[in-house]
Amino acid sequence: MSLKLHLRENELGHLEISPDTWFYMNHIRWQGPAAVHDHNYVELAFVLGGSSRHTTVRGDSVCTRGDVLLIPRGAWHGYSRCRRFELVNCLFSPALLENELAWLRTEPPFAELAGWADSFDGVDIHLLRLPPRSLPQLRQRLEALNVAYLHGGSRMELLGLLLLVLDTLRTATRPRSEEHPDIAERHPSVQAALNLLHREYAQEWTLDKLAARLRLNSSYLVRLFGAHLGQPPMKYLAKLRAHRAATLLVTTRLRVGEIGVRVGWPEPKLFARQFQQRFGLSASEYRRKLLSPFSPGPPAP
Repeated sequence: MSLKLHLRENELGHLEISPDTWFYMNHIRWQGPAAVHDHNYVELAFVLGGSSRHTTVRGDSVCTRGDVLLIPRGAWHGYSRCRRFELVNCLFSPALLENELAWLRTEPPFAELAGWADSFDGVDIHLLRLPPRSLPQLRQRLEALNVAYLHGGSRMELLGLLLLVLDTLRTATRPRSEEHPDIAERHPSVQAALNLLHREYAQEWTLDKLAARLRLNSSYLVRLFGAHLGQPPMKYLAKLRAHRAATLLVTTRLRVGEIGVRVGWPEPKLFARQFQQRFGLSASEYRRKLLSPFSPGPPAP
């Protein structure tokens, strides 16, 4: 089978797609509660009807008809309180995003969505809200894609139908007054810095250490980060660590102190201060609140 939901040791759900699967989709007409899980493919989830509570690293929100969720690889989420909740899930392999769909990294609205091309752990889940006028066309195109998928359509046929679905998103989210200009490619040094921080976020980074690894002047690196990401490197790293800690709090049974060590904040007071600053809750409070819709009993302290 190409898809499997399983429990890893001491962790919650993980949706695993076979590495040889190019593209996967399903249409769930009556989605029930789905406990917190992550997965190894980038996902677009189209809400075609009903409503549910959607739990992510940022907390709970309501999902309703016309919402489209972009869920990067490694990010976690879950559904609860589902009411006539109809969902179409499309999951994209890294090969598909890096080859046939690579050009989307410069195409709004996909270019603004971190995780579409760069699938890093702990990246935010993004929400697009489509206007009601675009929903009939979206449903029609998703149904055509699903029929071809279920009948074993060729890769070329599926890609053509998939592009029509993505074009619906592009058209529905484009400002009426003017077209978005193409978004410039990310500076190679910024991309190299992001690769380092996402791969080695638990290291004892300082601005000077990061700049030295990249063979750049630290002031120049700060200017590059500001121009491309709107924040300095160390602030970005703090956000990344906090989101990774939040992910571990919800998707594992690790103790809070161990999570602090794993994300690069071994000092408990520093971890507590940084996490509280980001989420407005202590780590223990955050874990209890986010898991409460899915757990019959209290999670580990």
